[in-house]
Amino acid sequence: MKISAFIYGLTWGGATRRLLTLLEEFVRLGHQVELVVVDKTGTLKGELSGKIRVKALDPGLLRPLWPFLSRRARMSLSKFALARYFRQARTDVFLSAANHAHITALSAKVLARSQTPFVLRLSSHVTASLKKSRKLSKRVRFLQAKRLYPLANRVVAVSKAVAEDLKQALDIPKERVRVVYNPVVTPKLLEMASRAPDHPWLRDERGRDVPVLVAAGRLRRQKGFSTIIEAVSMASSRRKMRLIILGEGKDRERLEALARDLGILELVDMPGFVPNPISYMARADLFCHASTFEGLPGVVIEALATGCPVVCTDSPGGAAEILGHGRFGILVPLGDIKAYSRAIIKALETKWNSEKLKERAREFSLEKAVAGYLNVFEELTSKKNV
Repeated sequence: MKISAFIYGLTWGGATRRLLTLLEEFVRLGHQVELVVVDKTGTLKGELSGKIRVKALDPGLLRPLWPFLSRRARMSLSKFALARYFRQARTDVFLSAANHAHITALSAKVLARSQTPFVLRLSSHVTASLKKSRKLSKRVRFLQAKRLYPLANRVVAVSKAVAEDLKQALDIPKERVRVVYNPVVTPKLLEMASRAPDHPWLRDERGRDVPVLVAAGRLRRQKGFSTIIEAVSMASSRRKMRLIILGEGKDRERLEALARDLGILELVDMPGFVPNPISYMARADLFCHASTFEGLPGVVIEALATGCPVVCTDSPGGAAEILGHGRFGILVPLGDIKAYSRAIIKALETKWNSEKLKERAREFSLEKAVAGYLNVFEELTSKKNV
C-alpha cells in the first residue's frame, strides 16, 4: 500500500514526532510512504531513516513571495500545489496528519476533485480549541472545519473524548469516526527513560527528602504552567519541594515573573528545551500537567510509562481517559488552584504502584496505534464502507 501523509514541515513537536514514528513503522511493515510537506527543513529532518520519501510542495508562481510570507500564509496558499499533487500522485490513501494541515488538505482535495481515500487525524478538542475561542481567526477556522471536515472519508480521533466532541460539534457521522490512540510508548521511549538526567536536583532516585516535580510542554497559556507554579507555591508552605518546567515559549518571562512574585524563584527551574525529557520524568517524584484543553496529552502518557505519578487538570479532551478517570492519577477541576495544591500533597503522600502505571501506559503503544491506522486504511482501500 502507498500511504501519503501531509504536515507543514519537520519542526519539533509532539504531533510531528508521533507521525514520524508511525510512518517509520509503516515502512518497516512493507508499505510505501511519502511525506508531503510545505517546508522540507526542520530539526526533525535528521531523525528520518531515509526510507520515507519527503516531497516538498512547489509553490510555483508564488515562489518569489514565499520568503516574505508567514507560516500560516504559506500553509494556506499551498492548497494549490497540493491540489496538483492530488491530480498527479498515485497513492492508495492520503493522511492529513496534523490539525494545522486539515483545512489546506481538504481544500486541495476539493480543488482537485480527488477521489483518493482521505483520512483526517484529529488531535484537538474542537469545541474547546476553536468553537469557544474568543479569537476571530479560530472562530473562522471552526466554520471552515464545519464545512470541510465532513468531506473526509474517515476521521481518526486520538481519544474517545475528541471523537464524541467531533460528532457533536461538527455533525460528523459516527460511522466515519474511529478512535486510535497515539503511538506514545515505543522502545525508544523506554530506552530514553533508562538514561540519567542532566540535572543536579535529579541525581537521586524517587523518594528523596525534597521531592522534585516535573512539568513539560510549550510555554504558552493553554498549557497552564501558571496554575502549576501557583499550586506549588501553596503546597510548598506545607512541604518543601522543587519544580522543573521543561520547554520553551513566549510565556517564559511571564512565568519567571510569577515565580519571583510568589517568592519561590529558587524552587523553580526552567532549563528550556532538553533533548531527553523522558529521563527527567523517570526520576521525578511527581509529574504535573495543567492544560486547559488537550486531545490526548502525550506527556502524561510518557510520565506513566516511566512509573511516575501524575496530577492533571480534568480538562476537555483525553486527560481523564488516560488516567482512567482517577484510577491511575489524580484529576483536578480546571482552574481550581487550591485543589491542585492539595492534589500535589496527596500525590506525594500516596504510595503508588509504578508497575500499574507503566501497564496503563502500554495501552498507548506503537503496535496498537499502527494496527489501528492500518485497519482504517484497509477499510478504505478494500472499497468496503467507504
